[in-house]
Amino acid sequence: MTNPEKQARTIALMRDVLGEEYTHLVVETVVIEENLAEGTTAITCNATDESSGEQNVVAGKGVGVIDALFQGVVSRFAAEYPSLKTIRFHAFSVDAELETKQEFSGADSEARVQLDIANSEEKIFTFSHASRSVTASAIITTLAAAEYFINSERAFVATYHALKDAKERNRSDLVQRYTNTLATLVQNTSYSEVISNIREEI
Repeated sequence: MTNPEKQARTIALMRDVLGEEYTHLVVETVVIEENLAEGTTAITCNATDESSGEQNVVAGKGVGVIDALFQGVVSRFAAEYPSLKTIRFHAFSVDAELETKQEFSGADSEARVQLDIANSEEKIFTFSHASRSVTASAIITTLAAAEYFINSERAFVATYHALKDAKERNRSDLVQRYTNTLATLVQNTSYSEVISNIREEI
């Protein structure tokens, strides 16, 4: 399992590689429909990429908010970022942080949603968020996990092309830098055909 500090450093590296093109998905409103009889959930939301302003309609069905949103994210983005097809849930929890309560009952306490995701190599990545809305925290946590792997794949591909260019220009200093970056990123993404092909070329 990756530790929070290492995961934070990897995100900083991805931000450095991608710059203003780093994907950060934000949802302002969401429509959720629960069918209690069937035990299914349908979710629809507009996820705006803060870097580009692009709005993406994410719609999915599952057995709860997180499952439905995750299915919607994969449906919307996996064609462009196939590594999303190779990640899976490892663990999921919701814990009340009762020390944050404002009302006597404690029903208004913040709830922390934690989601552990396993990549294709069974490496575990942890994402979490706390707020007074379990639904909001579940959505933010799921999107954080999705954008982590989206950016990881994008940063890996971008660094590979930069490495290729550096080799063609005989820039040994840049070759070493990009090689080191790839070595870090390859441990923090999930393999897809795209990444596997690149790894064979390196």
